[in-house]
Amino acid sequence: MATVAGRRAESSVDVHEARPLAWPSLPLTSWKLVALTGVYFVAGKLGLSLAFVHASATAVWPPTGIALAALLLYGNHMWPAIFLGAFLVNVTTTGSTASSFGIAAGNTLEALLGVWLVTRWADGRDVFVRTRSFFAFAGLAGGVATAASATVGVTSLSLAGYAGWPRFGEIWLTWWLGDMAGALVVTPVLLLWGADRTRRRGRPGALELALVLALVALVGGFVFDGLGPIRMSRYPLEFLCIPPLVYAAFRFGQREAATCVALLAVLAILGTLEGHGPFARDSQNESLLLLQAFLMVLTIVTIPLAAVVRERERSQTALARAAAIVASSDDAIIGKTLDGVITSWNEGAERLYGYTAADAIGRPISLVIPRELGHELPTILERLRRGERIEHFETVRLAKNGRRVDVSVTVSPVFDAQDRIIGASSIARDIAHRTQIEATRRARDTLRSVASLAGGAAHEINNPLAVIMGQVQLLTHEVVGPPRQRIAEILEAIDRIRAIVARMRRLTRIELMEGAPGLPPVLDLRRSSELEADETSAAASGAEPTAGGGLVVVARGGPARYESLHTMFAGPAMDVIVDRRVGERRRAAADAEGGRRRSSRRQRDISTDLQTRGWALATRSQRS
Repeated sequence: MATVAGRRAESSVDVHEARPLAWPSLPLTSWKLVALTGVYFVAGKLGLSLAFVHASATAVWPPTGIALAALLLYGNHMWPAIFLGAFLVNVTTTGSTASSFGIAAGNTLEALLGVWLVTRWADGRDVFVRTRSFFAFAGLAGGVATAASATVGVTSLSLAGYAGWPRFGEIWLTWWLGDMAGALVVTPVLLLWGADRTRRRGRPGALELALVLALVALVGGFVFDGLGPIRMSRYPLEFLCIPPLVYAAFRFGQREAATCVALLAVLAILGTLEGHGPFARDSQNESLLLLQAFLMVLTIVTIPLAAVVRERERSQTALARAAAIVASSDDAIIGKTLDGVITSWNEGAERLYGYTAADAIGRPISLVIPRELGHELPTILERLRRGERIEHFETVRLAKNGRRVDVSVTVSPVFDAQDRIIGASSIARDIAHRTQIEATRRARDTLRSVASLAGGAAHEINNPLAVIMGQVQLLTHEVVGPPRQRIAEILEAIDRIRAIVARMRRLTRIELMEGAPGLPPVLDLRRSSELEADETSAAASGAEPTAGGGLVVVARGGPARYESLHTMFAGPAMDVIVDRRVGERRRAAADAEGGRRRSSRRQRDISTDLQTRGWALATRSQRS
């Protein structure tokens, strides 16, 4: 039930009275169509009020710019508004319904064709962002599309008898230049402001823009509206309009520059119609045509200039960002010519090779290449000249202090705007750590193989050794005299072999630990035989024990096997680490607690001390 003024409507009369209070619920697109039709109609009437060569042909036709901007902003579905607005403008001016229909069709074709050409070859809505796009817009939308409208419009007038064929060329030229001026002067203002409504300027920027607009108005009034001395009213002072437009292009951008051109165009048209300015002639149509040509030239100069400035700013920002990335990279990034001369040297290269940028730039890249690898450089440069890219080339380079650095190098050709190779860039990454890891991994695998081989060999030796020992023991009962002493020596040697085999059988795994900062006191070889008093004094001094080589041998058994393990596996760069005092600690703890402690406690003591120092304790399997 409808309500009227906050009360419930009790009858159909109340409902009928309530309906006029609501706005028509038209879609937003419909409102846009209505608004565009109205704007087009008003602008068209203003343009035709300046028609001198024919009632339907004028040198000032802003609806062309309005139509192009509207279709680029909102889409081609807005074309009915353009058609209806053009039809109403012409049918209420002169001519018949048929001629007005033809002119409206030509104006609509102009807008649709111009938008299609701009979208296809001039970046669409971003047409005024780049210089190349603007020139494409000027030629396609400003030249080709407007020519189609002029041809269809003048032909419609001639066929309907409202224009003589002898005057076809004169009317066509006025029509075409008026539409072109509307496309070049009006479209940039509407499209740039409509496409970027969110950009706002601060108070200083807004004040500066206001001052520039005031300067443009002052110059326009002086040149075109007779504000200067009378004797100077016909002087060719139009060049005075260029400085403020150039300043606006450099300081603000395309949008503000287009606004300044549009403001100057309004002032120039008004002044020229009153007979002021350098373009005033006896024929007002001729005056407007000359003025429109001047305004189009200003637009073609000003907006591309602003676009160039913005492109340069974007390029500088991108280059600064890329330079910051290169400068902060940990990799050595080096630029060089095709002759191998260094042209750029980042901080990563300074850290890797030790040369500063001042030391390296201008010198050949062979500066960091070892003499025995000098053959690499000609090969790389030759491949670069062919445009090839060298990826992940592992080699050795030479630092300033003579240190040899293992690096992975990627070399790429550098192209200019014409796709010509002008140099090369190389990215070198230090892979010494990776090489060390790979060497450590290989050593670890070797040690594991040794452990496995030792266990297998022990099992293989144990059986024939048992047979030999049994046979020798039987001989002791059969031999008397001096030979019996030799048999005893043989048995002693067999016992030693059995002990070695037993130790080899108990060896389950060998781990090579890299990068351990230090050992817990319980595993430090240099302190394993020290007295507790020595340990206490060392702890009080704050000395942190360090590992010699970091070889951990995990075996079943007690400290008695240390000497044989050390002899078997230790070397100049590594130590054998075993626990020589845990057993004593366990016995002391067991005596204090009156019982036997479980082995898990021993393992926990060792692993905790190791893990706190970055060591990984190798586990062992229980094998007989």
